[in-house]
Amino acid sequence: MNRTTLLTGIVIIGCFVTLLLSYNIYQSRIESITDHSESTPVKSNPKDKEVTTEKKEPDKEDATTSSGSITPEQITALTANMSEEVRTVITSRLQAGEKIQMLLIGSSSIEDGTPGYGELLKTNLSKAYGESLETTTISFDGTTAALVEELDNNLIDWSKDYDVILLEGMNLSNNGNVIVEDAVEHIELMNNKMKQSVKDSVLVVHPSQPLPNAIYYPAEVESFKSYLTSRGFSYIDHWSEWPVGNEEEMNTYLTEESVPNDKGAALWASSLSTFFTGK
Repeated sequence: MNRTTLLTGIVIIGCFVTLLLSYNIYQSRIESITDHSESTPVKSNPKDKEVTTEKKEPDKEDATTSSGSITPEQITALTANMSEEVRTVITSRLQAGEKIQMLLIGSSSIEDGTPGYGELLKTNLSKAYGESLETTTISFDGTTAALVEELDNNLIDWSKDYDVILLEGMNLSNNGNVIVEDAVEHIELMNNKMKQSVKDSVLVVHPSQPLPNAIYYPAEVESFKSYLTSRGFSYIDHWSEWPVGNEEEMNTYLTEESVPNDKGAALWASSLSTFFTGK
């Protein structure tokens, strides 16, 4: 083999090797590009992302309803018929987002009727305030003197820090047993006791139910009202809603035992509800 032939063979072999290497490099690059394309997620359209992930914000009205809070307009409506002292306490709690603790204390009449005035009032308060108000009910058969004796016992759980106490005046129990002046002093003692737990708490008083044919009892209740209001107590005079003085009509609101029937309980609860709910 001459020298020219040898060089030609070397050149041919070199060209073949070069082509083979070039092909392999090309294939490697193609595979690399393919693998990268498969492993890299496709970038989504920003507008599509907004459609699929954006959460609709509730409007103000929906937000208020869902959170259970009470709007300033609702507070104004709820407190429209309250005394200034009660309005101040209720408004301050609602504006601060605090739950109002309310205690209802009544004679056995609080449960008379189906339902009684206590249960009816509790239902009306729940509808008006929702979770912003919690109500506790106590039925007590006794005079205001006996009630005062129980203030430091287990009758009332003072740890609940009541903001408002609605107290029936126990007038029927007191009648013939406790004079009006003493009854008012008993209520003063109770007021002082509750303020030891919550300084700005408020006591609201309302009388026991009227009777069909009483003579001295109405005068006692009127005197009771006069003494309390002169001392600045909040007083709900639900007697103005009863047909006092009309024995026949009064009997349609009371049982033969002179306790409220369904109709009487509803009338009593309605008057109390008007004070606390504005309607």
